[in-house]
Amino acid sequence: MTICMDMKCTKCCQEREIVLTHDDVHKLLTMGHYEQTFARPSKWGHNLKELVFIQGKCIFLKDGICSVYKNRPAACRAFPMTLGDRGPVIDPSCPHGEHFRNDPNFKTEAEIGLKLIIEDIERTIAYSTKK
Repeated sequence: MTICMDMKCTKCCQEREIVLTHDDVHKLLTMGHYEQTFARPSKWGHNLKELVFIQGKCIFLKDGICSVYKNRPAACRAFPMTLGDRGPVIDPSCPHGEHFRNDPNFKTEAEIGLKLIIEDIERTIAYSTKK
């Protein structure tokens, strides 16, 4: 359990842009979800996909709980670590940011996760521009 689940916090499931990696899409498809229900083309183009939010809430937020928690997207796993102008930062909107800021294991894992997301985005953009 995380502090988020203990506190029933869903801040990370609201009003966000979540770019989906190819691995994220694959995991959700193998769970039986249809891509057209959880992914949409990203506003950034280049064949990137974003998680669907309806009325500001993640499509997978059901009764205050993430219905795909074990297979949640990489960006969700990394939250509240996000990319700031100068690299990874703890999102100031996270009510439990201090807890995560002081957890060296979280910081290491989240930074690795963000790196994988960036690499996936870069590969996707490189592939879409070669066409």
